[in-house]
Amino acid sequence: MISFIKARHFKWAIGLLLCLAIATVSYFLGQLFPIIGAVIFALLIGMLLRNVMPISPESQKGVSFVVKRVLKLAIILLGATLSVQSIVSIGMQSIFLILLVVIGGIAITLAVGKLFNIESTLSLLIGSGTSICGATAISVVKGVVSAKESITAYAISTIFLFNIIATLVYPWIARMVDLTPLQIGIWIGSAIHDTSSVVAVGFLLGDEIGEIATTVKLVRTLFILPLVLAIIFILVRKTKDEPVHYKQAFPIFIIGFVLMSVFYSFGIISDSVSAIFGQIAKFLVIIVMAGVGLQVDWRKFTELGSKPLLVGMIASLFVAIISFAYVWFFV
Repeated sequence: MISFIKARHFKWAIGLLLCLAIATVSYFLGQLFPIIGAVIFALLIGMLLRNVMPISPESQKGVSFVVKRVLKLAIILLGATLSVQSIVSIGMQSIFLILLVVIGGIAITLAVGKLFNIESTLSLLIGSGTSICGATAISVVKGVVSAKESITAYAISTIFLFNIIATLVYPWIARMVDLTPLQIGIWIGSAIHDTSSVVAVGFLLGDEIGEIATTVKLVRTLFILPLVLAIIFILVRKTKDEPVHYKQAFPIFIIGFVLMSVFYSFGIISDSVSAIFGQIAKFLVIIVMAGVGLQVDWRKFTELGSKPLLVGMIASLFVAIISFAYVWFFV
């Protein structure tokens, strides 16, 4: 029994070590080919390994730990590189756009889903993931509306596919367009679905863009809470039964991000320590992107129907275009 437990934990650690190994190789490749960048190398190497070699379920748990927990640590450390004034300023400049993205993205997804006769719960999950923060939003909303596991997996796979596409395409677009770092940061932070990809793409394009994109994304993530409350209000009116599992709607790690920013703003964290935290955070993001790549199983995407994929594509394009248009004309 003890040997079995040890073996299971060993396999769990293999997933974590695999992410670290990929990140280390990707870091040096990124130094050699900066136009591609370490995060893209980590994503591509992870995807390649995931689809050419078997990875045990226990090892995948280690990979999942990296994607979920290590990402949060990286974001908390990034808080030490930003002053409170910067966070407030960036948040104020992007708040209206975030409202457009969240409300418009969910509305468009529900409307297109209805047009294609897709189950409303699936459309809501896809819309929430596209408009707010990918799989995290889907998981929270799933608990509120008691969605079936099959529908939840379908929605997460759809969002995951377009998030990977965005991670690979957005850096290329950002280098082509004539936008300021502020505009690019706000665009990336408000358009890419998953937090890990926002942070990765942002810092791939530069520290300033990465800090702006991360801040915008965290403000956007906070909209999980009002969305959940709105769903609860609607369901209570319809069913008279209050849903459950909505306490997880508030992303606690954002408090850590803000606290680190407060410490930095008041000099508790010095500039030299801030720089060290920033470098550690950026390497942790590379590790996370390796984990994201290791979760890409192309066989799952072949099982998705065309209609949900089309809904996800339309939602992704809406968010991308409305965000780009806003920063082009108003930022």
